[in-house]
Amino acid sequence: MSSKSKKDSFIIQGSILAMAGILVRVIGLIYRIPLNRILGDVGLGYYGTAFEFYNVLILLSSQSMPLAVSKIVSEKLEKKEYKNAHKVFKGALFYGGFIGLAFGLFLFFGADFIAGVYKQPPIAIALRVLAPTLTIACILGVVRGYFQGMGNMVPTAVSQIFEQIVNAVVSVIAAYELGAYGYTLSKIASEQKVLKGSYAAAGGTLGTLSGALIALIFMFFIVYVNRNYFRKKMKKDRTGVQDSYGQITKVILLTITPVLFSTTIYNIGNLLDNPIYQNIMSSIFHVSETTNSAAWGVYSGYYRLLTTMPIAIASSLSTAIVPSLVRSYIAKDKLVVKRKVMLAQKFSMLIAFPCGMGLSVLGGPINSLLFGEKVEYTSIIMIFSIFTVVAFSLSTISNAILQGIDKLNVPIRNSAISLGIHIIFLLILLLVFRLGIYAVVIGDFTFAMTVAVLNSFSIKKYLGYKQEVHYTLVCPFVCSAIMGIFCLVFYKLGMMILPSNFIWTVLSILIAVVIYAVSLVFTKTITEDELYSIPKGNQIVRILKKFRLLK
Repeated sequence: MSSKSKKDSFIIQGSILAMAGILVRVIGLIYRIPLNRILGDVGLGYYGTAFEFYNVLILLSSQSMPLAVSKIVSEKLEKKEYKNAHKVFKGALFYGGFIGLAFGLFLFFGADFIAGVYKQPPIAIALRVLAPTLTIACILGVVRGYFQGMGNMVPTAVSQIFEQIVNAVVSVIAAYELGAYGYTLSKIASEQKVLKGSYAAAGGTLGTLSGALIALIFMFFIVYVNRNYFRKKMKKDRTGVQDSYGQITKVILLTITPVLFSTTIYNIGNLLDNPIYQNIMSSIFHVSETTNSAAWGVYSGYYRLLTTMPIAIASSLSTAIVPSLVRSYIAKDKLVVKRKVMLAQKFSMLIAFPCGMGLSVLGGPINSLLFGEKVEYTSIIMIFSIFTVVAFSLSTISNAILQGIDKLNVPIRNSAISLGIHIIFLLILLLVFRLGIYAVVIGDFTFAMTVAVLNSFSIKKYLGYKQEVHYTLVCPFVCSAIMGIFCLVFYKLGMMILPSNFIWTVLSILIAVVIYAVSLVFTKTITEDELYSIPKGNQIVRILKKFRLLK
């Protein structure tokens, strides 16, 4: 393996996290099939709305924890301040526990008020079930961030898999049982549908709580197993630098606060979209609450569920690149920093383009295969997948790059500008063009693309790095377009010969993977040196050389 490949170990760590993320998403996709059917359109709407608000509280409380803690820890480790790195961990645990408890109490006691704001009183039960999860998630984020700061993504990856497995099992069982219980609470047909959806949604959220608890127990077990390793590291500390807990707390706050604002503004669009959409559709266009909830359920339960799978890979690379960039940036190695920026963006796009294209051309068949029912909005919505996946992947990775080079306030500014444009654009699409749920979809990816463009200018300004276009954007798009055309034609011809959605959807996906991989190598979009940077890269190179696809 070349020296460059060794320097790109963050790609390997990011790939480990990405593979775990894919597995987590696959598990999530599998269990959402029975869960969505148990919930029904109305219950799915309640479930989606409850999670929209919960996700914002997660943003405000814990989502920035892993990144912020990993950034501070990696800085201390680069300076060989091992004792201070462990102090950061203990100080962040206290901070995370306090914040998590405060947010958990707010959600539990404010559930009825929040449900009223959304004009969906039945979601209050689901919100209360989610409340304790906030406390657990904050502490969990700190522990994951500690290991990530050391450049070790494996504990986070394994804990995510355990978390999702427990989540899947408990969600389906609890949704079924509680949904059946809710149905028996009334003899009026209209109330039965609402109560069943409400209690089934609460059952689904119970899985989230259970999964987070198991993940936290696992992470503390890993901390306990590695206690002697931590002690040995601290004994090697010869710096003589001893930060007080007051100094540590100040550093935590100064790091978490801008990351928190950036993450919140970047993700708050979906929280705002829901009440804006619900209120305009019900108050101005007089669409019923159940119809609105069903439309939102399709958007959140099908479209966003599928499009967030490839976006999660960009998030995994973002998680891995921050501590890696921090170390190179502190060492003032500009060439290595620029190379890491290029690789992170390129690998993110190599995944985003084919996944987005695949969902765009096969969105209808994939949804039919997974969820069975013919959904009015889904097939048309899925066409926009290519834009959503690419825009959010690029904006996610560019946010992480700016945070990794210590420009924590820049993503806040860029996301705030984009959010303002997004809200105005969404209102125009809803009120003037009357696009309904499609307005939310279009507004979604235009927001992310605006963030990505602004971030690109900022990266050029602060790093002197000009966006590499040919191999990062053009080639992956061309390869994915070739893949998409072959994939769609193959599916259409297959359905004409033998009408079986299952057979031709699965075969089309498999053929798409092969065509895209061959296209990447044939167009020299990915090099041999870059292949060595990913897990099992040696084996991949040997296979390609065996078939003479690589010299």
